[in-house]
Amino acid sequence: MDRKIRILLSAGEVSGDMIAAHLADALQAICPGVELSGVGGKRMEGAGVKVLLNTSHLGSVGITEPLATIPGLLRTFRCIRTHVRREKPDTAVLIGHEFFHLILARWLRANCVRTIAYFPPQVWLWKSLAKPIARSFDWILTSFMEEHRVYRQAGGRVIFVGHYLCDHLKEVSAEDRKAARRSEGLALSGKLVGLYPGSRLQEVNTLVPFLLDAAQRLVVKDPSIQFIVPVAESHLEGRIRERGLTKWVHLSRNSLTAMAACDVVILCSGTATLEAAMMGVPMIILYKVSRITWLTVEFLDLTGLIDSKTIGLPNLLSDKKVVPEMIQSEVTASRLSEEVWSILKDNHRKARMKEQLRLVKAQLGERGTTERAARIILKKAIECKILRSGHG
Repeated sequence: MDRKIRILLSAGEVSGDMIAAHLADALQAICPGVELSGVGGKRMEGAGVKVLLNTSHLGSVGITEPLATIPGLLRTFRCIRTHVRREKPDTAVLIGHEFFHLILARWLRANCVRTIAYFPPQVWLWKSLAKPIARSFDWILTSFMEEHRVYRQAGGRVIFVGHYLCDHLKEVSAEDRKAARRSEGLALSGKLVGLYPGSRLQEVNTLVPFLLDAAQRLVVKDPSIQFIVPVAESHLEGRIRERGLTKWVHLSRNSLTAMAACDVVILCSGTATLEAAMMGVPMIILYKVSRITWLTVEFLDLTGLIDSKTIGLPNLLSDKKVVPEMIQSEVTASRLSEEVWSILKDNHRKARMKEQLRLVKAQLGERGTTERAARIILKKAIECKILRSGHG
């Protein structure tokens, strides 16, 4: 029997690429010599994964928005299919990427490759489809307790590992904030607001005008206020110059250091909201998608197929509004600047928000989540190899 363990990793956007890279590091630390291949991005490649195709640009939010990524998804499917037929992996780990991975998982299982979902479709949106989703994978590694409960009740083989951010982030202290500002070359005092339009081009193009317009309004209120933007994700230099904000907006190449330096952050829904929650940074969450997508969400809410139109993970995990959300037409520069100003001026509100974010953090498990996931994946891969050898 070939003793080399082969694992396929599939990630479809920037956050998935990051998760897969952390997982690859853990897999190789536990089992040196494990053969890792798959689709993803530069972070995976840097972690020693043989990346067959770069898919970091294929992330999207909404119902109609993914249509533009269909050609890329078809290329990805063909690439994986060719690779699997040439070098059949012992198991495949499918990270995020919602329904593309549901289709891929069913094809892999039909071709005798066991599948593990890591960050499966979010139950807050797809709870009504939990049974067919659970049947699409051999195992599901869960990061949230509600996700674990829903997929277990749906008949899935689920294992709770916790959220990978528990291994990397902690609450930011006053000294941590000063250190972050010092690292970014910023004044240690004064108001600092983070502008996080997201990593997907769709989100950046949609939200950047509102963020910069809100920044202009806040500068009028307080000319000493400063802003920081993770430029590696958003490439905003030109737009910042056009609005005459160069003096007030600083660019950072480390989104987490930038976030640690902030008094409040404005960000789109997604993993960044959990990063802010883990770090105890007050936030405002934005969500703006196509009209057809939003009409679909409203229909799902009206028919009871989703529990609510809440979109921020901290709010979903808390089952209440612990941080403000602005959705669709609510996203305006005027309202956004007023909300930011309210948070900046109200120390009691900031303190309440931080306390509620600590409760969110407590739901995400204990440190060691990535190692736990890696050990389970390796165990399943070895079991699959032995089983296949026995049948062979």
